[in-house]
Amino acid sequence: MFALDCLRCGWHGPDADLHRCPHCGGPITISYAAPLAVDSSRPGIWRYASRLPLHDQAHAVSLGEGGTPLLPAAHVGAELGLPQLYFKLEGANPTGSYKDRIAAVGIARLRELGKTAWAATSSGNAGAAIAAYGARAGVPGHLFTLEHAAPAKLAQILAYGPTVRAVQRLGYDPQVEQATWRNIQALCAANNWMMLVTARSFSPHAMEGAKTISYEVCEQLGERAPDVVYVPVGGGGLLSATWQGFAEWHAVGRIDRLPRMVAVQACGCDPIVQAWTAGRAVIPIDGCSSTISGIQLTAPPDGDLVLRALEESAGWAVSIPDAETYCAQADFAAREGIFVEPAAAITLAAVRADRASGRLSGDELVACWLTGTGFKDAAAVQRMAGERRVAQTTVEQILELVGGEETL
Repeated sequence: MFALDCLRCGWHGPDADLHRCPHCGGPITISYAAPLAVDSSRPGIWRYASRLPLHDQAHAVSLGEGGTPLLPAAHVGAELGLPQLYFKLEGANPTGSYKDRIAAVGIARLRELGKTAWAATSSGNAGAAIAAYGARAGVPGHLFTLEHAAPAKLAQILAYGPTVRAVQRLGYDPQVEQATWRNIQALCAANNWMMLVTARSFSPHAMEGAKTISYEVCEQLGERAPDVVYVPVGGGGLLSATWQGFAEWHAVGRIDRLPRMVAVQACGCDPIVQAWTAGRAVIPIDGCSSTISGIQLTAPPDGDLVLRALEESAGWAVSIPDAETYCAQADFAAREGIFVEPAAAITLAAVRADRASGRLSGDELVACWLTGTGFKDAAAVQRMAGERRVAQTTVEQILELVGGEETL
């Protein structure tokens, strides 16, 4: 049904419990023998089971992930001179982020391989998704999170019951990030656990779930791809996986062209943008000064895969100041009625920057991946509300506010 291919040396081999090429250590991808078929009788991501790496569908796990809305902009598109601006609402997934797609495939793969537990790193969204799907499947888990992860995200994760530990300097120190991943790999190998880090370099099978975003968008646009796609980038797995999804849809003739991909990072934590600008490989940065939770990675594991996708798609990379991201988050709520986390709002801030610079002409069909719901980050919610207070009134004064009883 499917096999493994190395993206670096071209090695091809049968499916196995691998995450790196056995010959050169390069990243691997999944190749499928069966044609891409859509099973309309199944909901969500499992409509695309023909292109998801599961040998026996009896192991599939679902909470109703996928099938999220693609909404045209109600107001900000016209204000920016972008009449074809769309938002993919991944916060509509069961645990509130696109990571549910990855968790569903990852936990299904875990069950099929007979692993006894999962272990992962996450600043919040991935941890919540994997913990929820692990609970659904009856599989225990171990999460290693950032020292200063958002409390609301941690609360959601803890509710699902995994063991959670905060690792000092994780998310701010590249050596700590890389050592954490190595140690989790060793822990999983010693205990027959599965490592579920949402990066293609660590969990290539699970990451296949993310490409279903692209499948859905093409179907929602009437078998058409966007011209430009804006993706928040921390580790880089989402952009790389969704570029693969567009490429697969194109390869079978479902769309006649491919989009340009845009990697969006936060100023203060943008190693991929720095690499793209300098025309070199990704180099870990010394620290992170950004406060945008979810994309704070100083050593992105899929960084070079992002650069590859940008080159193949003729795309680009852009970094955005935190203040502009928080402004975009507020505008999403007040102007569009869409409540997103800052890591999702950064895409609108990038669209604004590119429209102002002339990089976007205004004729393009633009899609933004809105990766998670705003309820994920209570501090960001409070910042968005600012100094606004709820005014007091009496029941008698209600009529005065609307101009008299006859107007009710």
